[in-house]
Amino acid sequence: MSLRVRGPRAQRFVDLLGRYTGLTLVLDHEMVSIDRNSLLIPSESQTLQDLVEEIVHSPNVVEVVAFGGVPDPMLNIDTFLAMPEFHRPRRSVYVADLEEIERMSPILARGLMGHILREYYGASRPPGQQPSEAYADNHVAAMRTEAQIVGDLLDRPIWTGHVRPWEHTYGTINV
Repeated sequence: MSLRVRGPRAQRFVDLLGRYTGLTLVLDHEMVSIDRNSLLIPSESQTLQDLVEEIVHSPNVVEVVAFGGVPDPMLNIDTFLAMPEFHRPRRSVYVADLEEIERMSPILARGLMGHILREYYGASRPPGQQPSEAYADNHVAAMRTEAQIVGDLLDRPIWTGHVRPWEHTYGTINV
């Protein structure tokens, strides 16, 4: 098992992930496993289900620190790199933001969950090694995963993998 979830909202994060994947997930001492004795919900994204399966069985450690909200009024969703000024470690996920997005768009929330997991999985390393800090490389792969998940749920392709003229990154903001 290589999905480690800790923090004050760890169980809420795992519950969201289970609902978004249709998998029955178990959090035990910060480690997430899949309960094989439960039924799978087939209407959820196969891409997201496969990603969670791949992470859980990977020899690398994918770490998530689950918090309730964010230190400012914007929807930040997660922090790939550490934010010492807000006392947030790297790989922090703001569960309240995901829940807020889910109220607005359950499909977008599932896509963003996949985006987060793909970024963190891409940066993961075997136990005892520091994870990668290469945000940009992992972010591009995560955008593709996010589009695939949304495409699964809408039953149509969302992104062909080519950069569209309106997709740009300005500093740390993606447009």
